[in-house]
Amino acid sequence: MRDYLSTADAARILGVTPAAVRSMERQGRLPSAGRTLGGIRLFRRAKVEAVAKRRARKPNAR
Repeated sequence: MRDYLSTADAARILGVTPAAVRSMERQGRLPSAGRTLGGIRLFRRAKVEAVAKRRARKPNAR
């Protein structure tokens, strides 16, 4: 299992779009582990899974 995920992989786990993952990063809700030399954002799998668990427990606030 990989320790780091791309934006697209994180989006699949969270059930959101890659744009939503980038927004979560900007808002500080999902910290990025950095970027590759090519500029691809990387996220720690454990952090993404923790956010996914929180999202599953929280009802949609809309």
